[in-house]
Amino acid sequence: MTNPEQLSPLGRRLLDRRSFLHTAGLSTTGLALTSMLAADAKPVSGKAPIRPLIDPNNPHAARKPHFEHAAKQVLVIYCPGAVSHVDTFDYKPALAKLDGQKPPGLPEVTFEGPTGNIAKPFWEFKPRDETGKMVSDLIPHLAQQVDDFCFFHAMTTDTSAHPQGENFINAGFTMEGFPSFGSWVTNALGTENQELPAFVAINDPRGLARSGKNNFGNGFLPAAFQGTDFNAKNPPNNLNRPGTLSADADRGTINLLQRLNARHLEKYPGDSDEFGFKGALDKTTVYDFNATLLYLMRLDHERLTFYHNGLERRLTNVHGQVVKDGLSTATPSFET
Repeated sequence: MTNPEQLSPLGRRLLDRRSFLHTAGLSTTGLALTSMLAADAKPVSGKAPIRPLIDPNNPHAARKPHFEHAAKQVLVIYCPGAVSHVDTFDYKPALAKLDGQKPPGLPEVTFEGPTGNIAKPFWEFKPRDETGKMVSDLIPHLAQQVDDFCFFHAMTTDTSAHPQGENFINAGFTMEGFPSFGSWVTNALGTENQELPAFVAINDPRGLARSGKNNFGNGFLPAAFQGTDFNAKNPPNNLNRPGTLSADADRGTINLLQRLNARHLEKYPGDSDEFGFKGALDKTTVYDFNATLLYLMRLDHERLTFYHNGLERRLTNVHGQVVKDGLSTATPSFET
């Protein structure tokens, strides 16, 4: 049986004079450093951080930006699985030189499997239009319009995995839990529209992208700034309670959530997570997408109709005129 009065090797070490002074010195230094850093902590340039003034009773109210801007609406078309950039607009001559070889500097096997060989583009690149932008023969008609495009080829990522890469491009971080760009825009600017959500995600009816709702989620921002999922095939989710849930049970759940929200707001006044819940309850009166979207956005039904994989779309016309006055941010996402 172990003698309770006998010190363990670790205990004897802690009673050693040298070890005691070492441990005590580090602890004291850490406490002092924390105090010094807190005393010296100041906002950049002596100014308070830029934060929007948000009314918790009206979190989507329009707010003036800190800087003048030219854009009235934001529309981002994110295409996971779309045509390769190195086969269209992103000219990389080194791919032709290294064709058939292993990528230099990469291991033979990664967590995704064996490293493949480099392949040159399948189409030839040529200088196009007056600017001489290199574009492949895959898209000859678009190639003649490149002077009207703006290209940004300086973006890089730390991962080749699709879900983490989607988090990175739409939220700025490979890890989950961060707000998407649409959530940030809505948090900062609100919306002038009163009939539709401030942030809309128009997803492919066949399913979400690999990273799911992270692509239009609110992360650590209040729930009021999450994206609302729309698509061209079905109305918004959860407009009607499922048939397996009775009206009494549904009302009981809502009443319980309202009591929990009220208790939470007493402890944390102004917390707007409750308003995300209210928005979910009020979808039938506020987000009646099928009946009101085209009318509210003043879009021409015929000109905006086209077909993709046998499904009818009403997203854009030939001039790219999609979002009219009202909708603040939209994120269409189509698998190709």
